[in-house]
Amino acid sequence: MTSLVQLRYWLKKSEIAKKVVLAVNDQLPLSVKDAIFRRVVNPYSEEEEKNHIIFIHVPKTAGNSIFQALFEANPQGHKEASWYRNFDAIRFKEYYKFGFVRNPWDRFVSAYFYLKKGGIGRYDGDFRDKYLNRTQYFCDFVAAMQDDQVYRDKVMSWIHFKPQSTFLCDHNGELLVDYVGCYENLEQCYAELKSKLGLESRGDLKVVNQSVR
Repeated sequence: MTSLVQLRYWLKKSEIAKKVVLAVNDQLPLSVKDAIFRRVVNPYSEEEEKNHIIFIHVPKTAGNSIFQALFEANPQGHKEASWYRNFDAIRFKEYYKFGFVRNPWDRFVSAYFYLKKGGIGRYDGDFRDKYLNRTQYFCDFVAAMQDDQVYRDKVMSWIHFKPQSTFLCDHNGELLVDYVGCYENLEQCYAELKSKLGLESRGDLKVVNQSVR
């Protein structure tokens, strides 16, 4: 991972190299471009290092609300627990790791409407234009997923649609985090988490980045 960070620094300094890489990048599938963009940075954010915690931000599980309430800062994207471990196994073992999950059907619908509005990620708008704008209504989108295996695979490879286990478990299905909260019991789980982290004095949750249906 260090070599990727060094590569990113070098690309910033070389205009010719940047143009070449961008030209090649334009030919890559959206999911590949998005994965590359997300993986050229240190997964450990400043707040995580300061508090010796790792927050696995599963998309569309109130992650922005939780992290902002706890640390008064924004979480740094959606990163799998395995990525943290591969980047720095020592810190991964020492830090307290937690994440939240949500009813998969509800999360799927939320992700659709969030991305249909363009999302906020670097390539979310491109993904919407290429895949979600093929249909006007959610029911037609689901029908297209059922009828077209290739289309379904493309959609489900996007980070907001990936299975939640992808973020919290390793390739063998083993859970990699210390605590998993539930979106459906958000307030109760948030209170439990504050207690575990010794942050009982932190404020209440606020609605952030809510999908409009």
